[in-house]
Amino acid sequence: MTLQLTIILMLLAHLVADYTLQGWLADGKQKSWWKKVVPNLDETKYRYDYVMALFCHSLYWSIFICLPFLGHQYLWVAVAVNTIIHMVVDDLKANKFKLNLIQDQTLHFGQILITAGLMQ
Repeated sequence: MTLQLTIILMLLAHLVADYTLQGWLADGKQKSWWKKVVPNLDETKYRYDYVMALFCHSLYWSIFICLPFLGHQYLWVAVAVNTIIHMVVDDLKANKFKLNLIQDQTLHFGQILITAGLMQ
């Protein structure tokens, strides 16, 4: 598979995973959403539930963008590294308010380009 086709498939996977499939996780990965919908939120019990939502979204996003590399010896390394990076970027956007959507998406596109280049 050519690098160009790989990148196109990865971008398509990104669009599906980051927009179409995100669903409830788009809310659940925001600390503010938990405080809004759970009356009398027990901060000690539920204070990190948003992290699990961030992790789940980031993991399936990473698996989706790495599908062109099935069988590659470093597939799971790529999935793990991309999951961590995606979690950090989304947390900076959704909770720390340090990134806007354009910056968030630019960083994810960068992840795709770097992953494609390293995994070819």
